[in-house]
Amino acid sequence: MKKSLKLVSIVLALVLIFALATTFVACNKKKTDLRFAAPEGTPALAMLTFAVDNAKIDGHSVEYAAVAPNNIGSEMSTKSADIVIMPVNAGANLIRQGADYKLVSIAVSGSLYMVAGDNEGDALTINDVKGKKVACIGKTGVPGLVFRYVVKANGIEIVETGEPTANQVYVQYVADGNAAGTLLSTGQVDFIVVGEPAATAKKNLLKTRELDMQATYAAANENNGSSYPQAGLFVRTSLANDTAFMNDLFAKLADNKAWVSANAANVTQKAKQLYESATFPAASVPRCAVDGTRLDDAKKAQIIAFLKNVMPKDPNGNAIDWDAAASLIF
Repeated sequence: MKKSLKLVSIVLALVLIFALATTFVACNKKKTDLRFAAPEGTPALAMLTFAVDNAKIDGHSVEYAAVAPNNIGSEMSTKSADIVIMPVNAGANLIRQGADYKLVSIAVSGSLYMVAGDNEGDALTINDVKGKKVACIGKTGVPGLVFRYVVKANGIEIVETGEPTANQVYVQYVADGNAAGTLLSTGQVDFIVVGEPAATAKKNLLKTRELDMQATYAAANENNGSSYPQAGLFVRTSLANDTAFMNDLFAKLADNKAWVSANAANVTQKAKQLYESATFPAASVPRCAVDGTRLDDAKKAQIIAFLKNVMPKDPNGNAIDWDAAASLIF
């Protein structure tokens, strides 16, 4: 009997110790009020310095996450993130369909380039793609949308199978800049359309020519918005309406932009603290076009013009009234 009581006492003691340990771990587990997510690559630079420092925003503790680009859409669609940087068209479309967020800033302006596989001939123009093959990142994102808009605006037909004729361009859509670069280096395509830092890395490797897609978009769109916005900063509506929170957020965005601009040679080292695969050649940093300023009426008009240009219909072919959706987006 005594042995049984002793055994019971030991078991109870162990249970109590386990319960206390679990409670201690739970109490000491880091808790955060908010989540701020951005895709790996250039968009993550818009939050770099304060994300690495785990800085609070207006007293709120924040979990900062650099996620795979393919997963960034779910951060908004599942309401996982309170603040999210993602392609402007994708975020605006989610809001149009009911997501409770606001587009408050452009985190990254246009940073897309078309890079050639050779350094022969004059400066590149969009007409050089005629009869050629192109690898382009982001079929349904801003890169693919901008490339298709510019090509069609110049009367060039896009094909995705077979060999292109004299007034066609064959386009192969790929997952990222590395995949595009491999196709270019191996001679499987003549040009690639990629963002920074991939454009600078490939340009430096091949000593080749390039075309600024921002300038090309502007040339094709002189009377309806001269700039395309690449990645937007979306904030949950309740936070977007909090003046103190937004003032502190924009102050941190401004400080971050200033640091990135002044420390191009140190960006890679800092970014590796956020995600290990980060690589930003110093020459690419100014071309990453990090922004993060408040939207004014002119910028809002440019965003709506961009959406009307590149995404006039939904996947079912129904026309999208972006003018009507503007009050939801901003």
